[in-house]
Amino acid sequence: MAREVSNPGRTARHYRSNAASRAKHVADNSPGGKYAKSKAYKREHEAARRKLKIRGDQDAVRKNGKLVAGNRKANRARGGRDRA
Repeated sequence: MAREVSNPGRTARHYRSNAASRAKHVADNSPGGKYAKSKAYKREHEAARRKLKIRGDQDAVRKNGKLVAGNRKANRARGGRDRA
């Protein structure tokens, strides 16, 4: 429950009087991360990193449906290219 103050600041006044803006603000600041699958995705990749004994400048990358060790720089560049 939000606390009530007698003299709210400019931002608080804005969110109180703009329902759509307030809803977006709440959604943006709620836990959950950028992707719903993030936690499961991270767990899967971290387990693969442990199994493959990956350290340093490598990532667990998908090749032919399997997680294998791959170049981190190329993997992350590929992701940026695919999302653009």
